[in-house]
Amino acid sequence: MTRPHSSRHHHPGAMRRPARLSRWLPSLLVLLGLTLWLLATSGAQAQAGAAADEQGLKEIEVAAGAFTRGSPPPAWADLLPLPPARPGTKAPVVVRLADSHLRVGPPHAYLVNRAEQVNDTSALSEIGQPQIHFNPQFQRLLLHRVLVIRGEQTTDHTAQAKVRFLQRESGLEQGVYSGVVTAAMVLPDVRVGDTLHLVYTIEGDNPIFGSRYIGSSSWEQPHPVQWRRVTLLSPPGRDVRWRWVGDRVDGAAGPRQDEVGGLRRLRFEQRDVPVVENEPHLPPQAQPWRWLQFSEFADWNDVAQWAMGLFPRDVPLPDELQAHLKRWRTLPDPAARAAAALHWVQNEIRYYSLALGESSHRPATPVEVLTRRWGDCKDKSLLLMRLLGELDIPAVPVLASLATRTGPALVLPSPVAFDHAIVHARIDGRDHWLDPTRLGQAGPLAVAGQALEDAWVLPVRDGVRALARVQSPNREAIFASDLVERFHLPRFGDDGELQIEQSFTGLAAEQLRQALPRMEGPQLATWAVGGYDRRYPGITPDGQPVVRDEVERNRIVISARYKVPKLATEFSGDWAMRFFPANFQGTFALPERVTRQFPVLVPSWPGTLNYRAEVQWPGSVSVVSDPSSRRLETPHFRLESTRAFRGNVATTSLKLQPLAPQVSAAELPRLLEDLRKLDQQVGGVFAVARSQIKSDGFLGIGRTTLQDSMRKRMQSQVERTTAAINGGRLSGDDLAEALCTRAEALADLERAAEGLPDAQRAVKEAPQFGRGYSCRGSVLYATGEFAAAIGDFSRALALNEDVFSNLYKRGQARFFLGQFEQAAADFARAAADKADASDRLYAQLWQAWTLQRLNRPLPADLARDAAAGAQGDWPRPALAMLAGTLTPEQVLAGIDTRMKGDQRELTLAEAWFYIGQHHLAANRSGPAREAFQKTRAQGITTYIEHVAAGFELRRMAASP
Repeated sequence: MTRPHSSRHHHPGAMRRPARLSRWLPSLLVLLGLTLWLLATSGAQAQAGAAADEQGLKEIEVAAGAFTRGSPPPAWADLLPLPPARPGTKAPVVVRLADSHLRVGPPHAYLVNRAEQVNDTSALSEIGQPQIHFNPQFQRLLLHRVLVIRGEQTTDHTAQAKVRFLQRESGLEQGVYSGVVTAAMVLPDVRVGDTLHLVYTIEGDNPIFGSRYIGSSSWEQPHPVQWRRVTLLSPPGRDVRWRWVGDRVDGAAGPRQDEVGGLRRLRFEQRDVPVVENEPHLPPQAQPWRWLQFSEFADWNDVAQWAMGLFPRDVPLPDELQAHLKRWRTLPDPAARAAAALHWVQNEIRYYSLALGESSHRPATPVEVLTRRWGDCKDKSLLLMRLLGELDIPAVPVLASLATRTGPALVLPSPVAFDHAIVHARIDGRDHWLDPTRLGQAGPLAVAGQALEDAWVLPVRDGVRALARVQSPNREAIFASDLVERFHLPRFGDDGELQIEQSFTGLAAEQLRQALPRMEGPQLATWAVGGYDRRYPGITPDGQPVVRDEVERNRIVISARYKVPKLATEFSGDWAMRFFPANFQGTFALPERVTRQFPVLVPSWPGTLNYRAEVQWPGSVSVVSDPSSRRLETPHFRLESTRAFRGNVATTSLKLQPLAPQVSAAELPRLLEDLRKLDQQVGGVFAVARSQIKSDGFLGIGRTTLQDSMRKRMQSQVERTTAAINGGRLSGDDLAEALCTRAEALADLERAAEGLPDAQRAVKEAPQFGRGYSCRGSVLYATGEFAAAIGDFSRALALNEDVFSNLYKRGQARFFLGQFEQAAADFARAAADKADASDRLYAQLWQAWTLQRLNRPLPADLARDAAAGAQGDWPRPALAMLAGTLTPEQVLAGIDTRMKGDQRELTLAEAWFYIGQHHLAANRSGPAREAFQKTRAQGITTYIEHVAAGFELRRMAASP
């Protein structure tokens, strides 16, 4: 659907349309890297095309009567006089007068009485080449006055000015042809200081709206305005409503209302209207410039009733479609049949819009569309609606706004609030908003991309009273951006390897699906290097990228491998390497100036951005660090981060979710502050300290073991924090953090009783510091004081401290206190809270054997995941064992086959504990005791499993 060019959509207060504000189209999770690369490779063609566009106007003739000149202004228009010029103004252009008159017909008309003064040579074109836009198919242009005023002298160009009628469709490259004509004049001898006074009327309107009136008029102009007035004249019986629209309408004056010549007159007026700054990065729905809207439509049901006449439900389908319908009816369910019809219309009917006259809104019949094999959004929507009807799938057309998405909710009910048409179908209890103009969609309807997410739309059906909102129930899945980076450094000082896997879903996959066929192998390799060559100078591809199109998930996965020179850098015996979540780049569009009037677009909304980095350091690295999770909640975004280090493998997982499509101007300083916190939490560096690199000793004598390294690091941590605490410079949360660090290190050294006073002091020093309660709960748990630990974990949760970790640890305390019901609930909540698959699995393991203690089966989804993960990454095999898919022997064999060195030792410390729980569930106390003893023998004192195995052995020893 194309908006018709008429007085309803032009701003009558201007000789030509004001320059459009810099606005972003709806955020589609644009593939920035690919898009920029494609633009760069086609730069020459783009420049050539732009040059051609400048010359693309074609002179045409308009029908007799479509243009007249020299007639006096109509009697119904009460024109304002030209106000005196103001000397000394520095503005290049000043609008001395912007006087608009709108008349409700028949015929509808608007008159422009406008005067612009130019004060700078650079702006002479403003008055030297005036342009007026109209549609001669249903409008006529009456040129009343063309005057150039210089001081006391007035030159009348009305009769002599050459008027050329030029036509070029601004949307022609996108397949849109609307018939709008530009009446262009070139005036001789215009000079700095001159004023152009132009008066013209445009009569007529698109017959598609019948006699009902819809109008609008801008208020602010691109230049300062001395006198602004808008007058609406309507017959007494016509109920034309009005509304100020824009982001700054508070306090906007209402009209003076009276009656003149038997007509109702509304008059809006203001002196000295300032210029509104055109700020960058505006959301599509932002409206910095106020405008007046007029509409004779009573409500949205009135608009829907009007539109129903355009989309007849009984319009016949061509016979050639019967074979397709027959084939689609054999598909297994309504969703599959609807998807087949949608994809056929998308791919077989090319997009082209010939929006002339009533065809701006009235769709062509399916017979016409099939005959010519092209159509625009409304044509394709009518065709799709009829196909779905033949498949017994109720469907209705829907009016939407691609340009603003939420804009219709801000204006009076009117057909011109929309510029697009789609189809709504409710299938198996779920709303589907189907866009037959999109390309690249594939797979089931449930995973289709949604360009209108969160848009306010109007379903065209009986009984509609309000706009509906497009909201996908699986928003997080279809707007996901996933990037996994795996680094491998065989030896310190050597070059490294990088393997990436990037997933594009929904709209992003559909865009990429269209772009990939245009890329040859070398081009794809060049694109895949992307920004990596800036982050890692000298990086080179290791083979061709591999593209996997998972159509059933509407997802495209690109995998690539690289060689990275000098992956890690040494600093006095320590080593570090940088990482960066590239898919987070561009999440927020921050303007150069934070002080502004209008909101800022969030281009990544409604995406969910997931990033995981893994570094396999040389085998001499030995670190044991349980996963630690943090969450940053702000009004603008949510960040979850998890870090872990097992042996020589370090990982970090990040999940970033923008929470709104825009940030208000008042909130920008807060956003900047929150983004600094985000940078700190993301980090961006993996590091290995010299103390974390094991020594092989001399001829193997004095070799540092994993357990030795752990104890040494924890003792070093105790000493460092002791020095910091004794230094006397810490207070409040900082002191509490240091006390917690020392308390937990002592607990990891199996000296929890020594660490408890530190944890208690941390709570006293910072009673609102959630970390203090979590820390004290952990130390109390390690000493076996489960009831007290539960209280502290609950207090930490009330302070919103690390929800997953505190639910997980509270569940364990409840488990050993025998509160299995509450423990199982805590583990289930922890698993649901955590996006990171690894952490979620550990919570599910505890949930599984807790439910087994209650003699309950595993939930269906947990049992399904457990069975499916038998051959997956650790700890999936352990979960499969608890579900009965694997035996303990198979789990241990898998560890021996797939793991070596420290990673094997660490994994066995967990595996023996899980095997012990497996035996307990089967009432085999002997094998269970042996498994728990083997857990303790591994000596990984920092692991929860080591501590928990001690509790199980103590309980078993106490049992008769």
